[in-house]
Amino acid sequence: MKLIDKKHKNLIASFVKNFQFRIFGLAISFLIVLLINRFFGVATYGAYALVVTITQICTLFITFGIPNTLIKVIGNKNYNYLEAKNLLLKGCKIVLLFAIFPMIFFYFGSHFLADTVFKNTDLYIYFLIIALSIPFFVVHEIFVYFFVATKKFFNFNLFFFVIPNILLIGFLSLFHFLGKDSYFTILAFSLSIFFTVLIEIITIFKWKSDKNLEVQSTGELLKTASPLFFSGFLIYLLNATSVVILGLMVNEKDLGIYNLAFKIANLGLLIIVSISTITTPKIARLFGENKHEELKITIQNATKLISILTIPLVLVVIIFNQLILSFFSSEAIAAGNILIILILGVLVNAMSGNGDQILNMTNNQHILRNITLICFVSNVMANVALISYYGILGAALAGLFTNLLLNFLCVYYIKKKLGFYTLF
Repeated sequence: MKLIDKKHKNLIASFVKNFQFRIFGLAISFLIVLLINRFFGVATYGAYALVVTITQICTLFITFGIPNTLIKVIGNKNYNYLEAKNLLLKGCKIVLLFAIFPMIFFYFGSHFLADTVFKNTDLYIYFLIIALSIPFFVVHEIFVYFFVATKKFFNFNLFFFVIPNILLIGFLSLFHFLGKDSYFTILAFSLSIFFTVLIEIITIFKWKSDKNLEVQSTGELLKTASPLFFSGFLIYLLNATSVVILGLMVNEKDLGIYNLAFKIANLGLLIIVSISTITTPKIARLFGENKHEELKITIQNATKLISILTIPLVLVVIIFNQLILSFFSSEAIAAGNILIILILGVLVNAMSGNGDQILNMTNNQHILRNITLICFVSNVMANVALISYYGILGAALAGLFTNLLLNFLCVYYIKKKLGFYTLF
């Protein structure tokens, strides 16, 4: 049997195009880490990473699973672009309504979060800035997933990886040149998303109003989105839990070091996400058309390609972890073992297949919701226990354990429901 069927060689071609964009975006994102560390210090990067993580959790919560619902519904029902845009508008109205509540919470609770929860008074202004920026974060999340749903992968990569990061570098450099305080790092982040959203609006709508088409009702959209929301939110929390708990239990320096290792390890996710971006809408379409055999081949070929490309990357990171970390700062070298553990978790994800999206796109989102709930509770318990004894190393071990549990359960239920394994 050939490693990749000829029929699916276009998957490789599409991956190459997406991957080139993402490499560029990745290089910029690492430059951002470097700039914050060099311009504002490791402790500031720790605070910045903590607040950005909390912001991302909040954004995921507010969007209520609607981004993945766009991919699922548009793919399953084969909507045209005009119908897809009308579904997008319904989704935006819902999330903007939901955004009012966290805006109020962060605005009036900024002192409580900074002083009582995280015991860092400097975070007060960070949370005020986030309170005013939340609407732009949630709309940006909806827009980029809309590009995936409508298979406009060029736009997705441009607005997700390139434009926000270039703008962020510009604002960070400007604020450093002006000698601004550390909280201007989060202001730079917010401004970059704000201007990205303005460009996205022009790109999608071109300042023209479309006639009102009858697509899914708001009630149907929310009903479809709710299980996707819970699973997606919990999956993100699986990655973010360590950062938040570390923010409560360790100092900012250790938090910054852990986040740096975490970001480097997530280099492997670049490959997974690049291929998943292409295959997820296709999985939704094939399942909707009941093309079971083509669905199986598509998923298995995607797992093979992800694994083949991820394994060499993991080996490079394991062998040269000290050298890679030393590029950012001498203090970061202490995260060598943490980086190795985290990159092994990425390898587990790669070789198991993109189980969460497969379950979501094949009407098994309720199963994924239950899996992620089990894994989230296990992850919190593991983090609290292991961080108490091993500090940031414990957080990495908890993450690896959770990855193993999540992927085992996803592979098991995909086999049970769809009849085939996703393993490499």
